[in-house]
Amino acid sequence: MSLRAQTLKGTFWTTVSAATRAVIQILRLAILTRFLEKSDFGLVAIVVLVVGFAHILTDLGVSASLFSTQHVSQKVYSSLYWVSLLLSVGFYLVLLAVTPFVAGFYHLPELTQLIPVMGVELILGSMGRQFRVFREKALEFKALAIIDITSLLCSLIVAYVLAVRGAGIYSLIISALFTSLTAGIMLIITGYRKHPLVMYINLREGRSFYKIGFYQTGSQILDYIASQIDILLIGKLVSVSDLGVYNLVKQLVLKTALMINPVITGVAVPVLAKFQDDLKTLKEKYLQTHHAVSFVNFGVYGLLALVGPEILYFVYGPAYATSAGTLQLLCVWGAFTSIGSTVMTLVIIQGRTDLGLINTTLRVLVNPIFVLVGASYGILGIVVSQAIFSILFFGLNWLIVIKRILKSLSFRRYLGGIVPFLLFSLIAFSVLFAFKITYDRSQQSAWMCLGLWIPAFGLLYWVMSRKTFTRFVFS
Repeated sequence: MSLRAQTLKGTFWTTVSAATRAVIQILRLAILTRFLEKSDFGLVAIVVLVVGFAHILTDLGVSASLFSTQHVSQKVYSSLYWVSLLLSVGFYLVLLAVTPFVAGFYHLPELTQLIPVMGVELILGSMGRQFRVFREKALEFKALAIIDITSLLCSLIVAYVLAVRGAGIYSLIISALFTSLTAGIMLIITGYRKHPLVMYINLREGRSFYKIGFYQTGSQILDYIASQIDILLIGKLVSVSDLGVYNLVKQLVLKTALMINPVITGVAVPVLAKFQDDLKTLKEKYLQTHHAVSFVNFGVYGLLALVGPEILYFVYGPAYATSAGTLQLLCVWGAFTSIGSTVMTLVIIQGRTDLGLINTTLRVLVNPIFVLVGASYGILGIVVSQAIFSILFFGLNWLIVIKRILKSLSFRRYLGGIVPFLLFSLIAFSVLFAFKITYDRSQQSAWMCLGLWIPAFGLLYWVMSRKTFTRFVFS
């Protein structure tokens, strides 16, 4: 099979896996919102925040560094595996030590019990991490998709059974642990034959991997802080119930992005990489990607904003339907963040990780200011601040990354890639929303709007983007 065919096949299975994972995770939340309190989801958001940060440190970027070497000896990858496993145990002990301080910071004594339980994921996650990397290097994305989907389905069943039996917040935490456990076991069973382990540890032999991984870890820490800074601060500034609602709505928006962007950007990276030495062609191909991502995102997020109350009602239950305003504003954040993320394809292709680091550092430094200012107006103020922040950084992406890589791409052309779709989305949303609230306040109006919205955007996409999108996909 040719490399192109392997890439397209891998993109297909990665997309299927990402979309299925998003659907199953939303379904799990939809089930648990019928049994858990809003405050439970706020507590879990803080727990995941803390454990997720520790998770980055357990690997030290070694998994990613394995991609830098085609052939790794059995002794070296065995040593890397056992060191990673020992690190996960070590950081779990550190996590136990800092848990009381985290609980004190948020004034939530419940965290002293929840974080140690969820922290077991540090060890479970490290069990199969290296075997996953070997499969990714071999482009065995179908096998990975099957493993991920199977583990999530098992987790869904566990979550439902525990919730029905009255396990409360632990139904969410234990089901997450079950996902890591089942995935880790399947990765070891299916990967051990090709990559058997030996009891061997030599830090000196793995020094080159740790050196690469060190810089990778630094970047991952900044990326994580940038993506989670709102949860970190909101947990301190508002009630845990408000945090729970905010995080649930944010997860719905994020899962939507996971079902959209991999379809386009998954193909864009290997295609754009062919033109990394031809900046003129690269610019045009990037603009085509920019147009396609803008069209799809504004369409889907506009639709999600339009039927927000009904989506929240059906997914999370009647108690969350009143959070439609939060969902609509986060759709603005989701659309601009998702579209702006395409600049990272240029960073990857051109190897300009320095620009990616500058971009991430600015987000870490600036976003807390927006959160703090918005917090003075409550949770709605925070959501508005995040929407404004995403629009601001959409423009800064051009200044920080695009201007320095694609020097001839003007801000006018960059902005022009989104304006037609943004205007159409706003006009269509306004007209259909006015029709919805004027003529029909029942839940059926959402399905009526769906029937109008999808064909309208389909027609616009076909008329405006058919030639450029087709040329991008098939050239």
